[in-house]
Amino acid sequence: SVVSDLDTHLQWRPALVEFRQVSDGPLAVGSRIREVLKWRGRELVLDDVVTALEPERHFGVTGGWKAADFDLDLLLEPTEDGRTVVTFDWPLRPKSTLMKLAAPLLKGAMQRATAEEARLLKQLVERGEPRLDQL
Repeated sequence: SVVSDLDTHLQWRPALVEFRQVSDGPLAVGSRIREVLKWRGRELVLDDVVTALEPERHFGVTGGWKAADFDLDLLLEPTEDGRTVVTFDWPLRPKSTLMKLAAPLLKGAMQRATAEEARLLKQLVERGEPRLDQL
């Protein structure tokens, strides 16, 4: 499944450098994931915990780094005409004073990045593309 196979995240999340399970056993609710993002010239290392897992349909994690925490919720809903509705939300909870001040300024960039990821995911689900390494 596109959402429950961690390797596919690298195909539709352009900022993602690494996304891998670091806990033992099969991927399940409670599994730990290491996420490395390159965003705005910086590399962020995030430690996530899977909170929802329904292959082909729903994936959720909670995670964060020293400046902020977040809850990512990703839902794929097929429509009768063969399309897919992608709902991708990840509210940010700033922890540091600097991040609390910067969050409103970053909101637009974060929304654009999320919209692009949702668009790429929709293409991957509906047409089996794109692969970012082929763009």
